[in-house]
Amino acid sequence: MQEMRGNFTREEILSQPSTWTETLSYLKKDWENKKPSIQDYDQVIVSGCGSTYYLSIWAARFLQMNTGIPCISLPGSELWYSGENWIKPYQKTLLIAVSRSGKTTETLHAMDIFLRSKKGDALAITCYADSPLAKMTPSAIITSAGMEHSIAQTRSFTNMMWPIIFMGSENISDDQIKLIEQSARRMIEDYQSEALRIGNNPAFERFFFLGNGPLYGLAQEVMLKMKEMSLSYSEAYHFLEFRHGPMSMVNDLSLVVGFTDGHSLKFEIPVFHDMQKLGARTLSVGQHDYSSTESHFSFSWNGNLPTHLSYPLYLPLIQLIAYERSISKGLNPDKPENLTAVVEL
Repeated sequence: MQEMRGNFTREEILSQPSTWTETLSYLKKDWENKKPSIQDYDQVIVSGCGSTYYLSIWAARFLQMNTGIPCISLPGSELWYSGENWIKPYQKTLLIAVSRSGKTTETLHAMDIFLRSKKGDALAITCYADSPLAKMTPSAIITSAGMEHSIAQTRSFTNMMWPIIFMGSENISDDQIKLIEQSARRMIEDYQSEALRIGNNPAFERFFFLGNGPLYGLAQEVMLKMKEMSLSYSEAYHFLEFRHGPMSMVNDLSLVVGFTDGHSLKFEIPVFHDMQKLGARTLSVGQHDYSSTESHFSFSWNGNLPTHLSYPLYLPLIQLIAYERSISKGLNPDKPENLTAVVEL
């Protein structure tokens, strides 16, 4: 029935604040004293496929920035067919394999290659405890609160971010868990109607997502969400790299979305201004609430939330824009064109 189109995706996007609390409570209860210490390793490899590869890009940059240990991200396929180039014999390595279903063929092969190399330790992050990945990996963090009916990852993605944040943080207090949920709920309440208007605006035909550091991986993920759900033209870049060629595609049909960071605002704001001169509309997402002279639209949250705990908050409203655009085009975001929930070869 028409009224059922997209119901799963919408519920999964809007339910994220409460599911994050569930995941964080589980991590504190079951993993507080047994989470891997990143400092025990010479290198960390984070791997996934599709959305979870983009999560891996964010995770590797986040962990290296917060721990100082060298971290790289690789698609599962690259570990599968060229693992010897990355699993160094003289280094103790931690492999973190991320997969919503725990069934993705490339990720399973990557884990098998790594385990047989005997070059370090392995950890899986998945939403399903009975999955092949969870069963074959010595340690598995199960973010079951992120389980989904939809093909496009939304709730699962952000819930699988929390174990990475947990490993890269000294402690997440109960008060901080409450603040995370409160900040996310308030943000959705404050800007949901704006996200609906943006998603339903036919004037936007090209979408560009910008982010620096760990936020670059999240920009890539929302780029993918826009493509998957709404079959729209979308690309992702670092802020300043956008000037080096890609901005040639910007016109008055463009929305430029910037995932802003307080440490690099002085570099990011001029990019917004340059794109506005080319006719684009701009949307900033972050703790800084931009004025209308800096960005046309702005999504922000509680400034008391530490930066390292704020990364999942960048995603829900942009997921919602992709969802609304899909609905407005007569598509079904629960079942994107040409896709399946799991790629099994």
